[in-house]
Amino acid sequence: MKSFEQEDYQKFIFPYGERKIEVKIPLRNAPQILKIKEPKGLSNETGEILRAIQNPLKSEPLKNLLKPRSKVALIISDITRPVPNHKIVPCILDELSKVPVPLNNITMIVATGMHRANTENELKSMLGKKVVEKIKIINHDSLNSDNLTSFGETSYGTPLEINKIVAGADVNIATGYIEPHEFAGFTGGRKSILPGVSGIETIKRNHRPEMIDHPKAKIGILKGNPIHEDMVEGAEIVGLDFIINVILNSRKEIVKVLAGDFYHAHLEGVEFYRRYAAPDIVKRADIVIASSGYPLDGDLYQSIKSVISSESFVNEGGVIILLTESRDGLGPGIFGKWMRTITSLDEVAPRIRKEGYSPELDHCYLLAKILRKLKLIIVTQNPSVRSIKFSKRLQTTSSIDKALKIALAEKGQEASIIGLPYAPRFVVKGDK
Repeated sequence: MKSFEQEDYQKFIFPYGERKIEVKIPLRNAPQILKIKEPKGLSNETGEILRAIQNPLKSEPLKNLLKPRSKVALIISDITRPVPNHKIVPCILDELSKVPVPLNNITMIVATGMHRANTENELKSMLGKKVVEKIKIINHDSLNSDNLTSFGETSYGTPLEINKIVAGADVNIATGYIEPHEFAGFTGGRKSILPGVSGIETIKRNHRPEMIDHPKAKIGILKGNPIHEDMVEGAEIVGLDFIINVILNSRKEIVKVLAGDFYHAHLEGVEFYRRYAAPDIVKRADIVIASSGYPLDGDLYQSIKSVISSESFVNEGGVIILLTESRDGLGPGIFGKWMRTITSLDEVAPRIRKEGYSPELDHCYLLAKILRKLKLIIVTQNPSVRSIKFSKRLQTTSSIDKALKIALAEKGQEASIIGLPYAPRFVVKGDK
């Protein structure tokens, strides 16, 4: 038999950070590289954003919702999401100027949820220097109870503690993008409120293990998903008046703009996304190679989304190979701490009972569930990620070739292989 280096193989390209890397997969493994249908980017993005804002779904045009002295909260996603706010926000400000709403009545809130604050340089890269210099911008802080207002509870028992600026605004506008989410079904829409500008206790309750364990709390599923339904209820109670959400292709070009009522515009975007994001696949494979590219592989925490997405495409007992740059290391503090200090899956549940559950542990919790069924090999150049233990079913390496050798030794030299470039963008056909 030929050695791995002598094999007849096919080259495939996977995103890794902001660049692409080449992966050689032996032909004997009958590799399938799954791709979603890629709509073309809009030829006139600005024109389509303005058209959507002025002709919204199930809503009055944005300017009709405002008065000249309205206090406006403009909620945007943070640096971990590839929302093209440098294109969307100027269009919103243009509409507000027609009312006119003075600039000092507008506050932009970065919906960090439980993520870190964004730096001034990051804000400039997200919004453009001109916008940063003329609009007041704050990073939401879920841990600062002094900056939160209570709206009571949802029917799921979630205490609604929301950023005071959002709570005190006359009109709340949110931007975002729509793609699959590991337990809320899809991103976008209602997520700008919960978890985006919610307090930590609100996020804890919505993201608690009992909710994540629900059989409908899955990628691509909204109907019957308690996490999604709790988020919708929260946004209704708080008042999310208008959204501008986009759908992007793998080149991060805008392919669709949805604006208007937060529920109906989001749902229409989800249905548009489903039409092209479910790949045709005959059967699962023994090995799945997955990646996402930046910003979703900015740290290991975000990169776990690729692992969660891949679970639907790999046989039980199979191997997932995750390619992640993880330029920012492991991710949120407690997630990183647990990934460094846990050495066995049997430690996870007792530690949660002892130390309590934090929303930043959601990916740790989900990863532990996946590793009871599968093996994971992480390919990265980042030494902090390569140093993690967590489980004997998790290995790290700096080489994709080495990762493939390990996986083929585990599953057999004839093992079937599926590649998932941009893994978090996939949904399973038939899931609703």
